[in-house]
Amino acid sequence: MFISSKSSSSSSRSGGTSRKNANSNKAASSSRSSNFKTKDSSSSSPPTTIELRGINIHFPFKPYPCQEKYMEKVLDALNNSENALLESPTGTGKTLCLLCSTLAW
Repeated sequence: MFISSKSSSSSSRSGGTSRKNANSNKAASSSRSSNFKTKDSSSSSPPTTIELRGINIHFPFKPYPCQEKYMEKVLDALNNSENALLESPTGTGKTLCLLCSTLAW
């Protein structure tokens, strides 16, 4: 059970303040979005299709060798109806590899 420590009079006053803050946050957000720079598409590699274990996997860029190995292990587990405990360092694209290989399977 949640018990509020605010009285009803203070919550009605904070409601007006939160609306005011929401409007100022919206204005700040729109000014930040105009400062956002997108990557030049010519500098990144195009989407790639690779074949691993006889399955064509669509990947948004050319995968690194560790990503290919990870996807091979995912496919091995899926093909053998096994559970897999796979680990890889932070920032190596585990979620992307898991999604791409599983969806291709």
